[in-house]
Amino acid sequence: AAGSGSQPLWLAGQVYLTGPYRGSPYGLSVVVPAKAGPFNLGEEIVRAAISVDPHTAALTVTSDALPQIKDGVPFRLKTVNVTVDRPHFMFNPTNCAQQAITGSISAVLPGGSAGAVVPVATPFAAAGCKNLPFKPKFTALTRAHASKANGASLHVTVSSGPGQANIAKVKVDLPKQLPSRLTTLQKACPDALFNANPASCPAASVVGAATAVTPVLKSPLTGPAYLVSHAGAAFPDLVIVLQGEGIALDLVGNTDIKRGVTVSTFRSLPDAPISTFDLVLAQGPHSALAAHGNLCKARLNMPTALTGQNGAVIKQTTRIAVSGCPNHRHGKKVRMRHRKRRGGKE
Repeated sequence: AAGSGSQPLWLAGQVYLTGPYRGSPYGLSVVVPAKAGPFNLGEEIVRAAISVDPHTAALTVTSDALPQIKDGVPFRLKTVNVTVDRPHFMFNPTNCAQQAITGSISAVLPGGSAGAVVPVATPFAAAGCKNLPFKPKFTALTRAHASKANGASLHVTVSSGPGQANIAKVKVDLPKQLPSRLTTLQKACPDALFNANPASCPAASVVGAATAVTPVLKSPLTGPAYLVSHAGAAFPDLVIVLQGEGIALDLVGNTDIKRGVTVSTFRSLPDAPISTFDLVLAQGPHSALAAHGNLCKARLNMPTALTGQNGAVIKQTTRIAVSGCPNHRHGKKVRMRHRKRRGGKE
């Protein structure tokens, strides 16, 4: 709405989603015709950048300066009203806690310089989250061929169907047979180096890789898993850096070790729909895990707690499957057939 009187002129335009803009993965293009009666000043286009918070996945939209004058005609903007109404374009949160949409509006002084900045906010809260189902599937797998030189592996998969509450927190207690490898923990990347640029961390701090599939994006998010040390913390964090389509998300898992049991807790995950999440801690000279005893003969139980964004909690004992174990039963059948062919003699 533009004009100096009590009845400003309303001009209707369109809002388009665009690709990268001003270093952000996405942008907006707001196109409004500047037409009033016989006067046609063409179209005014205002661009905006959409950035994604690496920890919460929250969006921040920052517009360029709004037009103030064209061809000597001042616009005198009074109201900007943006309605996003495309069906199936936005997802509701699955956390019904009281939230807010916040922002800031900057004035423009004569000459185009920035003036006062006014913070604005409006409350927001979804309803009905408690009624959402929460039934994620959590599985784990390791390989039998662990060694002192290359440690042990662990492959964790979490999947969830549409219409469910998103996962807010994950806590796992690894079995004693799969302890943390202390020599690898000592090679964790310092947090100052990681915060500056994860790619500059030493190779020994990379202990795995992850993939996340989400209906929000065309392609999966993928990236490495780092051990990141903090000066005042006893044990380094496991930080998974997921990237794709210009977006980067950091999933932070706090590590604690008590009586030989490694506890990993991801305390604050984004309220975003994830169809499948795969984390592979691979074997190698800098593997995150070691192995005690014969994994094929052990019962590898991993207490697991999953908390939904709606507060629902699932506690289970996840049995870690072991691949590559010898099939003794099959070998026995082969020997029995061998005896029968030779008349019962070896």
